[in-house]
Amino acid sequence: MIRKTLSLCYKSIFNSRQLKLYNQIRKRDILDLHENLKYQKEKLFVILQIACENIAFYKQLRLDLVNFSSYENFQKIPCMTKDCIRQQSDSLLNKEYENLTNIFKNTSGGSTGEPIGFYQTKLQAHHGMGNYWFSLFLNKIDINEKSINLWGAQRDMHADKTSFNFKSYFNNVIVLNTFVLSDEIINSYVQRMNSIKPAFIKAYVHSIYEVAKFINKNNIVLEFTPVIHCTTGPLYPEMKMEIKKAFNNAHVYNFYGSREVSAIATEVCNEKGLFVMYDNVFVEILDDNDKPVKKGEEGNIVITTLNNDYMPLIRYKIGDRGIKGDDIEFGTLKLDNVTGRTLGVIHKKDKTRVDGQFFTTLFFNKEGIKNFQIIQKSIDKIEIKIVKAEKFINAELEDALFKIKDELGEIDIDVEFKDKIDLTATGKIMYVYSELNN
Repeated sequence: MIRKTLSLCYKSIFNSRQLKLYNQIRKRDILDLHENLKYQKEKLFVILQIACENIAFYKQLRLDLVNFSSYENFQKIPCMTKDCIRQQSDSLLNKEYENLTNIFKNTSGGSTGEPIGFYQTKLQAHHGMGNYWFSLFLNKIDINEKSINLWGAQRDMHADKTSFNFKSYFNNVIVLNTFVLSDEIINSYVQRMNSIKPAFIKAYVHSIYEVAKFINKNNIVLEFTPVIHCTTGPLYPEMKMEIKKAFNNAHVYNFYGSREVSAIATEVCNEKGLFVMYDNVFVEILDDNDKPVKKGEEGNIVITTLNNDYMPLIRYKIGDRGIKGDDIEFGTLKLDNVTGRTLGVIHKKDKTRVDGQFFTTLFFNKEGIKNFQIIQKSIDKIEIKIVKAEKFINAELEDALFKIKDELGEIDIDVEFKDKIDLTATGKIMYVYSELNN
């Protein structure tokens, strides 16, 4: 109870803007698609107006904002690709933006495999956090309750000691690193979770799945039933069933976001599908000819950010695919599913497993690597397929290979340079996966 009170006080003092936005957003009904579309279109118009008046790339399009209410007119804006951002980043900036101290540079992460640099604003970050908290609220979570993050950071993987994290403490959060997992590590985490008894768990979907399989295999009884927030990959039905079984039939839900745009969509308690975080983004589902698909059809997910006045991403092809879940003709506010992101785990000789995001972290922030795929062929051999970018530097690749060998030990690495990475039959890129039997 004391930690919960401390968490509320901490947010009130240090996250007051995010908290204010969160309290405003949660007054709205996520299921009222008609009202939310009106609200969303008003924000979209403001972003378009700023772009057309102040950003070179959009000024030259000479958009007719008078007829903005027509989706047909909106579609005249060309879709933004990662290559376009790389090549024309300077023309995508708002030169009239005055509060330059409120912007910061970031690079793409998530599961797209094509790193890009972009600028975000503090306002966008605040809305991202507010919408993340909104997703917790929609799944009956008190944002100040005790929680555990089954998360990780590359820099923490081989740390000899842990340092006290004041921010986590006052937010009532405990972080357990899951980039590397073994039965021993999982067992220690399970014991700690049983001791802490968190109200909710935020987790890499593959990490919580590994933990769940260990719990079920060893018939471990948990003494608590948390709500489980899964992200960084699709939450497949088989995974969801395994996780629910391990955690006493817990409510398990999928949250979809990315580093470029933050919160995109979330599952909602007692509802089907993922609902778009309409305060943060405008979403379209388009076919390969950039035409809108119909309800129930799969297509490319295209995002417009609604809270970045300095470098708004308008009709940005994020690299994921999804299934449209509503009949709305102007974009979409509901996804039946997100289908185009896949991560896996790589197995080591000592029977530990390394989360796929350890490898993606090594390649996402390399300007010279446009795309990649890592395949484990055997316990002592992996293949790495690389698509070079224009700024390819061999030293960057060698640095990544050194870190992989340092982590995996004695292993053969076969590097192959490719023009592209082949998609699966369903349009996915298997960025990291093992051909070994799990």
